[in-house]
Amino acid sequence: MKILFLFALTFLNLFAYSLNIQGDIKEPYSLDEKEFNLLTHTTLKDVSVVCASGEEKQKPKDLNGVLLMDLVQKAKVAIKSKKKLNQIVVLAKATDDYAVAFSYNEIFNTDIGNSVIVVYENNSFSLYSKKDFLTGPRHVYYLNEIKIKLIE
Repeated sequence: MKILFLFALTFLNLFAYSLNIQGDIKEPYSLDEKEFNLLTHTTLKDVSVVCASGEEKQKPKDLNGVLLMDLVQKAKVAIKSKKKLNQIVVLAKATDDYAVAFSYNEIFNTDIGNSVIVVYENNSFSLYSKKDFLTGPRHVYYLNEIKIKLIE
């Protein structure tokens, strides 16, 4: 039984996800669960997942994680002029290539930035956007990449 338990732990660690932050930034980095848990966390209350049809896919729950804005700030966007911030897009991508986009201004200049959170749950990263009218379309399971891009 002890051997089976050790095998299960090893198996889970082999498939533990990391989150890669890359793109047009000065400091690309990766986070595993331990590194992620060292970052400043925020709690969002009563976050549900509602799909495009209006059906509730996940009952409201409290989430504890890191704001997307904090992850982007840590990466330090590489631009030559502040005017270029208007052309920055943040793409959150899952292991199955499902991806959602946020503009830089949406994250940093609206209240949405205070409600887009990355959490570590069920041995992987997920992204939730609480302020969206329909939260499902921008909910990302198995999040493994945040790409910050300057769109010319």
